[in-house]
Amino acid sequence: MHIFQDQAEVADALASLTMKAAEQAIEERGSFTVALAGGSLIKLLGGLKGKNGIDWDNWHVFWVDERCVPHDDPESNYGGALQALLSDVPIPASQLYAIKESLCQKNEGAAQPCAAEYDARLKGLSRSILPTKDGLPIFDLLLLGFGPDGHICSLFPEHPLLKVTQPWILPISDSPKPPPERITFSMPVVNAAKKKCFTAIGEGKAEMAATIIKSAGDDPKIPASYVKGDVAWLMDAAGASLL
Repeated sequence: MHIFQDQAEVADALASLTMKAAEQAIEERGSFTVALAGGSLIKLLGGLKGKNGIDWDNWHVFWVDERCVPHDDPESNYGGALQALLSDVPIPASQLYAIKESLCQKNEGAAQPCAAEYDARLKGLSRSILPTKDGLPIFDLLLLGFGPDGHICSLFPEHPLLKVTQPWILPISDSPKPPPERITFSMPVVNAAKKKCFTAIGEGKAEMAATIIKSAGDDPKIPASYVKGDVAWLMDAAGASLL
């Protein structure tokens, strides 16, 4: 756990952590896979702008969850990340793995085809880009957020999807937080990643951040407590105020 004075310092620390993970992955196998959350995490991505020595050509960017909406919709995690960072850095467009927009035109029923297409696309990638182990993808880094109810990705408290292990990408059509139609990484995919990073900014995150960190784990009411392995926490003073 690392505690900083303010949001700007957290953004800079997140940039340093991400750059280090990228450098190591590219040195080892020639590519770096990072998957992003939406929400408040997006605002921190700008800390990567203007950094020197980043091999953007070998970055591959994914989303741990996405809303089944067009890319220009304000609810789109892809659209938010594009605005915050991705439109300003030279990652090849073919290496930004957004949800398939043409499948998001329905008012309802989009989650299933969107999840199936994303799952198939990820499974079709070269293993030099996205290695697998024991049938799961091994992402280099997941940049995660969490909600006031402790949800991560689009895995919500006591939802049946928390227990689903196949496929990699799951559809959810009854999200308690709108919009209801989404796709999400499964919990096994989250835990298979080499490194996971949570961020907590502001007093509004303090109570749940403290609950997650202090929890014994696997609390069905706190999906974030299921996250295991190499987990980093980057927090500002307000976000860490209840620890």
